[in-house]
Parts: sequence; structure tokens; C-alpha cells
Amino acid sequence: MRDLISTDLFTGVEETIRTGLSHLLQQGQRISLISDANLLGALSIAPLEASLIDSNLPYRRRIGNIDNTVPRNSILIHNDGNVKGVSWNNEKKVLSISETLSPALSGHLGDDKIGPLTTVAICHSIAQLISPSGVLVRKIRPWAISGNWIHSCMDMTYDPVYVSMKELLTLEGTIRVIPIPEVPSPNVDSLDFIDENSLSDISDRWSSMGEEGRARSLSHLCRGALDSSSPSTSRLEEIVWNCILASGWKVDLASQIRASSIIWEEKNPKIATSEAIDMLLRSGRL
Repeated sequence: MRDLISTDLFTGVEETIRTGLSHLLQQGQRISLISDANLLGALSIAPLEASLIDSNLPYRRRIGNIDNTVPRNSILIHNDGNVKGVSWNNEKKVLSISETLSPALSGHLGDDKIGPLTTVAICHSIAQLISPSGVLVRKIRPWAISGNWIHSCMDMTYDPVYVSMKELLTLEGTIRVIPIPEVPSPNVDSLDFIDENSLSDISDRWSSMGEEGRARSLSHLCRGALDSSSPSTSRLEEIVWNCILASGWKVDLASQIRASSIIWEEKNPKIATSEAIDMLLRSGRL
């Protein structure tokens, strides 16, 4: 695995993360992992738990409303939008993590393109520091990009952090990026602009098609999306042409995220969040 924390994406938070984590691990005490009860919380806590399990270090999971009663020796994850960046409270021994902005790719004029560095990506960088070659950390690694997939930035414009993360994970062999007809079991139940039977027919003929035929088939498949403002053009392109698949997966990342929403609809948010974390740790999938 490539070293996430040393990439340019994490330049603005690297020093604080290394300082805080060094103090937390030196204490030799149980570390509390705290987050809100939602999907981003589950996707952020899972890699941290994976690294602590891999390293045989004690920890406690705490899911729910974040208040002022944060115990010492904690990693606190904020996803409410009210806090930005990473901070270390040396007195309380609390490492606070929230989304921030990061320069990613450079434009044709040499200007930096800015995008969201999510709590999910940050927590994966921390997990790699705790357990650089851990089995569970590797299993969950494909989800490092999931926070950016969920982010509203994908619905408004081009996300350079998502593009950079996708390239990094592809180059290290963690993920493959393939068009939707090559996904063994895509979940399109919630995509009303895609007809499942039409997709199945295209998938059956995909290997015999040329590039022009493939492009024409997928354009025809998604023609219903042209009459709607959702999904955005950038997200539609990722849904159809750039599906993310990891080793052993039959369902792409975006499909798993869409399908997982039912967990929160049917169960108490705290229970749903804990179950999602457990699924990721157990199978590496949602």
C-alpha cells in the first residue's frame, strides 16, 4: 500500500496527525473512538478499529451524539460541518478529525484544484500509520475513497481529491475501475434511469462490442438521466463508466453504499452504524 499520509493531499493535516497519534499510542491506554451515528461515522471508525485490532491495541467504540463529555485518550470524528480540519488537544489527549479542503491536482495554468479531504480518507491515513501492513487495514482499504463518493461535491462539480484517491488506489492494486456492464452484480434498484433488463442485455453482449458500440449502448441506457438534474453529469459518469471494484467483490462500491441506506431506514441509527462497522471489519464489504 502506498503511504497515504505522505501524499500531497494530506500535507495540511500530516503534522497534527503524527503528533496526536504519537501521544495517544505512547499512553498505552485504551483509545476511545467517537463518532456520530451515520454512514460517514461508520466508514471513518471502521479503518481505525481495523488498525487497532491488527496491532492488538485496546479501544472502545462510542457511537451517538457528540457532546462535551469526551474522555481522555480519544479520537473524535466530526461530520456535522461545524468544525474543519484536524486538531490535537494535548491536555485532554484528544485528536479531533473533521473534513477539510485539500489541494489535489494542478490545472493547466499550474493552479491547485481544491477538493474535500473527508474524515473517511483521514481515518484511513491514520489506520495505515497504526498498522502499515495489517490484514484488516488492507481489507478495508478500498473504502478510503467512499467519503468523497458520498460527498455533495460530486453532485456539483469535479472533485480532484476523489480523482487523486482513485488513481492512487488503482496504481497500488487496491481497486479496479470498470464500466457497469463488467460489474458482476451491480445494484441499480435505486437508479430509476437504468433499466435492469437492458443493462443485463448490454452486459451479455459487452465483450463482443467495439468501443463505439459500447459508448452508444451506455448512452442509450442512461438517456433517462438527461431529463433530470440528479444525478449530476460527474456522478453519472462515475456510476456508469468508472465503477470501483476490489478483489473478491461482485458488487461495486457505489452500489454497496446505495444498498446500505436501508440499514439506517430500518434500525436505530446507533445500531445501524455499529452493524455497518462490523460488516466492514468482517467481510470488507457493506
